[in-house]
Amino acid sequence: MDKKIEIVGGQTALARDRETPVRLVVRFDQPTKVRGIRCRLYGAEKTEATYTKSTTDSKGQTKTETKTATEYVEIVNQEFLLQGDQRMGFFSRLIDSVATWVGGGKHEVIEAGEHGFSVNLKIPENAPASFKGKKCEVYYSLDVSVDLPIKIDWSLSQKFDVVPNPVDDAAINPVHVVFPDGSGRSIWDKTFGKDVKLNLAMDRDTFSVGDWGQAMLTVESPEPLRVDDMEISLVGQESSKAHGHTDGHSYKHSLGKIDSPKVLSSESVHEFEILIPKLDGPCSQTGKNFEVSWAIEVRLSIPWAKDPVIRIPVRIVPKQDEPPGTTV
Repeated sequence: MDKKIEIVGGQTALARDRETPVRLVVRFDQPTKVRGIRCRLYGAEKTEATYTKSTTDSKGQTKTETKTATEYVEIVNQEFLLQGDQRMGFFSRLIDSVATWVGGGKHEVIEAGEHGFSVNLKIPENAPASFKGKKCEVYYSLDVSVDLPIKIDWSLSQKFDVVPNPVDDAAINPVHVVFPDGSGRSIWDKTFGKDVKLNLAMDRDTFSVGDWGQAMLTVESPEPLRVDDMEISLVGQESSKAHGHTDGHSYKHSLGKIDSPKVLSSESVHEFEILIPKLDGPCSQTGKNFEVSWAIEVRLSIPWAKDPVIRIPVRIVPKQDEPPGTTV
């Protein structure tokens, strides 16, 4: 028999705050000594951060190493004893293996054939949706083990999805930002940039892949402004923290350009549409040690000057008929 442990029934998703029954089958092709059959539902937020560490030896030579810190924040941890006894510690297992070898030991003999077990899995009401990014991940897995004295234990691990909560249409609102913001222009902008003011407004702040949005950009300048291009992009930022170290990864999707003359008047208005493409990163998410954020960016390419850039934050959510994953 190829599969000694199997999760049957085809369940791949878990519901929040209610029990999901899962059936397990363990197959023995001959009578087998077993200490215990156990499983564990474990869900966690996993974050990584790459950093460099420098050390200096006695000769004054400095060595720099690149390391990766990994941190887990537990979401759910359910343990089930399906048959037999709880797991022993290392030395107790060693002593019991010797005892089994000479005819003793703590175990029971399970007859050949299929043996079925059922467990009810339950995750918290506020459990985050599962996903995987470059630096962060939320996952849920059911780990099944058959504890065999003397022999190598059997094990099986299967991941389960937790889908995002439905989006409340009432929570979708228009959004508007200005450049520069209330803090004024930076020294860099004053020195190398043109004196321009941008206003960017959109009819909604929440999207899923394939959604269209209506937008309007106004450009104000004390004098006619030369602009080579006005580029539109969907930009994402994945930020993570692990054991005091921070890291990140950026995403960018081109959404085209705004049609406009090369020289803008002192005040010009530009209306345009955007289409959210398939992402190469995860949807908007926030956890204890990570955040995935997205924004619509408009960049004005101005010759011989710093390009003014305006970004409007948006939420990107999965389609309700698609399971969560690495991308949507």
